[in-house]
Amino acid sequence: MSGGFDQLLRSYENGRITRRELLTALTAVAVAPAASAGTIAEASAAAGQLVPPLGPVKQLNHVSIFVPDVKKSTQFYQDLFGMPVLTNQDPGINLNAGAGFLGIYPAPQNATQGSINHLCLAVENFEADKVLKTLTDRGVRARIRQRGDTKELYLTDPDGISVQLQDTSYIGGTGLLGNKKP
Repeated sequence: MSGGFDQLLRSYENGRITRRELLTALTAVAVAPAASAGTIAEASAAAGQLVPPLGPVKQLNHVSIFVPDVKKSTQFYQDLFGMPVLTNQDPGINLNAGAGFLGIYPAPQNATQGSINHLCLAVENFEADKVLKTLTDRGVRARIRQRGDTKELYLTDPDGISVQLQDTSYIGGTGLLGNKKP
């Protein structure tokens, strides 16, 4: 799989694909478990059932990173890329990245380097409880984390990558959809 990522990055770096095309391709790779053997879709097809997709992903909403020093990392991204604060989510912060955002949060104690914690895919008309039921019915283990009055839905893909699903309006804020600035 790493060869595919390398090829995508080379295509982007050489100007053969746009940033949007790169992000779309990376998103497709992250959410395309149906291409592997033994998938839920294949099992359902074998049983004679047609399982429609959960819903089209409309955007890569955000990526959250865990870092040893939130302030230092925030300063780096703001100084280098001019990313303004979108929302504070204590003890972390979300920086505006156009149609999405970059979440920067403290790494576990004694961490010496950062890591990508999860990516978030956005769907329209997101209803956490309904999506959780759909995932559960398909045999996908998922959970809802309640943050204030916002329900945040997480699942793990077949490769162990943590994926969050939210509404397209989600900004890591408050409210039912997390779309209001605190």
